[in-house]
Amino acid sequence: MAIRSDGITLSTGEIVETSTRRFHVSAKDLRALVSMRAFLIEEASARATVTYGELVRELDLPCAPKGLGRLLVLLSEDCARRGEPTLAAIVVTQATGEVGDGYGVGAANERRVLYEHWSRREVPG
Repeated sequence: MAIRSDGITLSTGEIVETSTRRFHVSAKDLRALVSMRAFLIEEASARATVTYGELVRELDLPCAPKGLGRLLVLLSEDCARRGEPTLAAIVVTQATGEVGDGYGVGAANERRVLYEHWSRREVPG
C-alpha cells in the first residue's frame, strides 16, 4: 500500500468501486479526505460522534451534508487499505444519532472497534 505525501492512500483519477457504484477520485476529493481523516481521528480518539452537518461546517467541505456519502465511501476505502476500522462509523445524522441509510449494517459494532483502535494509538499531528 502506498501512502501519498498528504497521508491518503487514494490517487487522483483512481476508480473506487462498491457493490452498486463507481467513484472516480478527484483532486477535490483528496483535499477533503485529508481534512476529514484528521478531524475524524480526533473525534474517534475522544470516543465521540459527529453529525453530517457538523462535519461539513467544521471543515468547510465542498458539498451539502446529504452529499457526504461519496466522500465517506472514499474515506472508508482509505481506512480499509490501512487495515483500520472505517471512520465513517462515527458520522451520524442529527435526527437519529446514528449513521445514514447508505452505511449499511454493523455501525454500532464498528464504532466500538474504531474507538478502541484510536484510543490505543497516538493521534497523528
